[in-house]
Amino acid sequence: MKTTMVATLIVTVAAGVIAFAAGTEYRPPPATKPATAVASTSPAAANWFAQGKAALKAKDFAKAEKCFAEAARIEPNNPDTLNELAYSQRKQGKLDDAFTNYGKALKLRPKFPEAREYLGEAHIQAALREIETLKSYGGDGKEELEDLTKALQDAAASVKP
Repeated sequence: MKTTMVATLIVTVAAGVIAFAAGTEYRPPPATKPATAVASTSPAAANWFAQGKAALKAKDFAKAEKCFAEAARIEPNNPDTLNELAYSQRKQGKLDDAFTNYGKALKLRPKFPEAREYLGEAHIQAALREIETLKSYGGDGKEELEDLTKALQDAAASVKP
């Protein structure tokens, strides 16, 4: 059981490490979106989205989450909104919610580099959280902490730019 869990975590973290190599700071998408971008069809959703982007720029992730959640309520199938909602959630440590919304965004637009990067970063954040939890166990989690740390180091070493 432990081996299976560690193996699953290694695969998950390896995917995250690859995405992490691209950086962790928020970078707004280019002014000219690719043809695959979904334009808002609702002025209300577009307004909430714009407010969310302004909140992201100010690093007010709680406000951004509220704005993007409202935009997503109006337009639930907009992958750009779902990606930004997930980003806002991840930055607040709400990883389960972020994973759900990255998944929705990627289901709607499978070839979505920004969402893939941020999803990978969320996996790394989750792995680092688990490392901190294992550290808090003291001697009871020592072996698992070493295994997970080594898995992360190995995954990072395997990344080639």
